[in-house]
Amino acid sequence: MPSVQFRVDDGFLKAGERRWFLGYLAQQTLQVDVWDSASLLLVGSCCVPLKHMLRQGRSAVQALHELEVLATEYASEETPLHLGGEGGPNRGSGGHHQSLVNINTVLRGRLYVRTGNIGCLVDPDWRRPGEVPPPCSYVITQRESGAGGFKGGKLSTGNILRLNERNASLAQQAATAAAADITGGGPEVITDGVGPPAPGESVEDRRRKLSCLAAVLQREAREHPESQVKTARVMSRREERVQLARDLDQIRALQDRSKAEAISSMLSQAITTRHALYASLGTAEYLEFILRNPFSAPHTVSIHSADPDLSVISSVEEWSHFRALTRSPTPVEENLFQVEEGSPHPRVYLRPRESVHIPLKYQSFVCDHSPPLQGPGFPSSGRQEDVARKHTSNIVRAKSIKVTFRAEDGQPLAVLQVDVEPTPHLVAHTFRLYHPQLCLLKKALRIPPGLASAPGSADGAEEEILVRCSDPGVVCQTKMLAPGEPQDVYMKVPGNPSPDVKMFYIMLFTDRWLARPASIWRVYVHFLERVELSCVAGQRTVQSLVLRGSRAPRKVRCYCSHPRQLEVDPAGLFVLPPAGAVQELQVRVQPWRSGSRLAFVSAVDVERCQLLAAWMVCLNAHRPVLSKAFELSVPVAGGRGSTRRITYTNPYPDTRTFLLHSDRPDLLQFKEDRFQVGGGEVYTVGLRFAPSQSGGSTEVSIYINNLDEKTEEAFCLKVNYS
Repeated sequence: MPSVQFRVDDGFLKAGERRWFLGYLAQQTLQVDVWDSASLLLVGSCCVPLKHMLRQGRSAVQALHELEVLATEYASEETPLHLGGEGGPNRGSGGHHQSLVNINTVLRGRLYVRTGNIGCLVDPDWRRPGEVPPPCSYVITQRESGAGGFKGGKLSTGNILRLNERNASLAQQAATAAAADITGGGPEVITDGVGPPAPGESVEDRRRKLSCLAAVLQREAREHPESQVKTARVMSRREERVQLARDLDQIRALQDRSKAEAISSMLSQAITTRHALYASLGTAEYLEFILRNPFSAPHTVSIHSADPDLSVISSVEEWSHFRALTRSPTPVEENLFQVEEGSPHPRVYLRPRESVHIPLKYQSFVCDHSPPLQGPGFPSSGRQEDVARKHTSNIVRAKSIKVTFRAEDGQPLAVLQVDVEPTPHLVAHTFRLYHPQLCLLKKALRIPPGLASAPGSADGAEEEILVRCSDPGVVCQTKMLAPGEPQDVYMKVPGNPSPDVKMFYIMLFTDRWLARPASIWRVYVHFLERVELSCVAGQRTVQSLVLRGSRAPRKVRCYCSHPRQLEVDPAGLFVLPPAGAVQELQVRVQPWRSGSRLAFVSAVDVERCQLLAAWMVCLNAHRPVLSKAFELSVPVAGGRGSTRRITYTNPYPDTRTFLLHSDRPDLLQFKEDRFQVGGGEVYTVGLRFAPSQSGGSTEVSIYINNLDEKTEEAFCLKVNYS
């Protein structure tokens, strides 16, 4: 039996997540999608209540759940408006039909799940991480330039000790090089291979003399071979000193260029204030930064944010709204900011030594849509130890944002660095949609009633619902209707090639300032190849599909979602040729009821368990021509069921073999599914009805087909349970 274990303790949870995690267990349910591991098709979904995992002071708890795996099917049934005669058969040619769309919840099976929570001993030496900063931390105080944080640059005590160690090492290397020069008789250290010229001597004369000296040394080496080794050693040390001199010049030039940057960086650190922000998808986080003018002259300060997700609240109404939500005691100042048209940087006027509160808002609607890694063993992506590790899941990405406050001359007065740490968000509903590939999906999702009701209104008034999407390529909107009317979320999703799956979040807001989402929906869109197929109920129809090869040959097997109505040929394992070749698939469709419905066919690489292609077969089954109609009465709670008989006459002059089918095999069974009858003879069909525990009536269709599964005749039985 497969099992999944998670160790949830203070070492796994981030700061402040313990309280949120316990609230999630108490209020939420876990949705489990059940997939067929062979066909990679969705079987159904079920929900597991998580409140039974709360120990409530006990050492361990467990619960056994019996969950119904449900699947939703959308189908339209053809319903006859009237019959062709008085109780007689409906010939189909003169009857009128209407299509009714039915949303059926089908029970696919039951899933047994055992959940448990086992407590463990707490290490007394383990220090619990701090909680999320309290509400008073919404106000951030600017760091003074003379305050802690700047350690004096290279003149600090720690840096002086490190410099002394490095200078001692360099002195030792210089002494070693000087000793080598004295021993080898080498000349003074030269620069660029020339060396310093003598007083009154030009560089050209120095080069000419060195060239003559080199020629003399080469001549002596040829005349006296014993001195060749000594000359080579001298020349090697000369080349080494030339290379070291060049490296030293490059280092000095680099230091001169980076000196200004290093000084600017140290000064920026002295005026930088850091703040940790715990953000969730779609939730606006409110901040107030106290900006102070340290000069004795007035200044107009412009505010520059490195990320558009962190912006300045320039509207007085919006500022008042967030101030009321966070219960901030800071008064709201009107006309505080000067916002020029087309400029993204608001400005504020500061008097000498004046301090003002700058309202800031962080809000992000974009998140990572990559599949999450299961379990607590994923690696940490934190920038440093004091930053909580990032979960590689579908949440807001961790990042650092700098907000710079600049004077008129462009010099920064203060810098606010906000370290954004992601926190999980709650998903209220999950939708899974299927759509043809490379086609624009237009869909309307109904908003649950009561979501738009204003909690503070006594008359039950409804507010306008605003919607945002985590995928910038998806268009979502709502329309304000009359009070009391249902509202929908209209979305347009661009199509992808098959068999891609697109996932995104839809956030619903009930306030105009989008402070906190009232509900978050998760939407999956499966893009499949669409195949239109028109057929007759009870009769077999064949449709060809094309499966294209990939770069390498693969072992493939095809599956279908409704094995009783669809069959794929080849049914077993086959080898798919590489790129440039195609494999033809024969899909034999034989629906048992009239109407429109969807079926799915998948091609899976059995070695890699990878989905290669998927088709969405849109079946449009027409009602067959009915030959006869019968009305039968069956007793309720018969125990062993009831048996009836009907007759069939072979219309052909020769002996034929026929097959019997029914659209309700759970209610009706045949004595023989296959029979042979001579030409013009009558055959009695034995029927056996399953026992029923309740009364009512239902219709059962009987199809008499030939060996090619072509319908010869169709009967309609109206069964009354009484």
